[in-house]
Amino acid sequence: MALITLIRHGQASFGAANYDQLSPTGFVQSRQLGELFASQQQQFDQVWMGAMARHQQTAETCLQAAGCVLDPVIHAGFNEFDHEQVLMKLDTARYPTREALMQAIAATEHPKKTLGKLFGAAMQRWQCGEYDGDYSETWPQFQARSIAALNDIVAQSVGQHSVVFSSGGVISVIVQALMGLSDQATFELNWALVNCGITQIRSDGRKHTVLSINEHNHFRGQASHLLTWH
Repeated sequence: MALITLIRHGQASFGAANYDQLSPTGFVQSRQLGELFASQQQQFDQVWMGAMARHQQTAETCLQAAGCVLDPVIHAGFNEFDHEQVLMKLDTARYPTREALMQAIAATEHPKKTLGKLFGAAMQRWQCGEYDGDYSETWPQFQARSIAALNDIVAQSVGQHSVVFSSGGVISVIVQALMGLSDQATFELNWALVNCGITQIRSDGRKHTVLSINEHNHFRGQASHLLTWH
């Protein structure tokens, strides 16, 4: 049996010019996760990560705190979909630039709620398949890429425990495929995945089974201030 531990990256820099960097909280979350692994004496045989900066920063910070000396292997199949492109394609007439969109969101009474509503509509547009020509990667292509990445890891992890640092979209799509979730339920799961949360999958090489989704007990009690979603 192979055991795959999927980790969503720490909090990134939402609202900044470059989202693909951990925030100060994101680094603390990553260390907290690594300390959890150290306290549990977790032993990993392989470490994988997407090619994005937030994946690398989460992996390096977590592994250092865990006392793990393995070098992460980059697998671009675990990269997140282009969420900014998906969001910007929702209404290019009303929001011609990223700045215009962010200003419009910030001007509302509840910016986070507004963002969630807009992103939900943007995801539906992407998922419906009617506008595939607008996107560099279609929804089915993203689903296929994510599952192919998981299968790659499983093929190289027979009898081993591998940890993968990735993103919420990838993790939710993998869970979708294994549990038969609808696209809407998958979006809702993605929105609910916490930063540095843990999802585990077991595989015998033929069948993959979800063992847990979105574990985050390491952000309870005195660490509850580290519980973030975006």
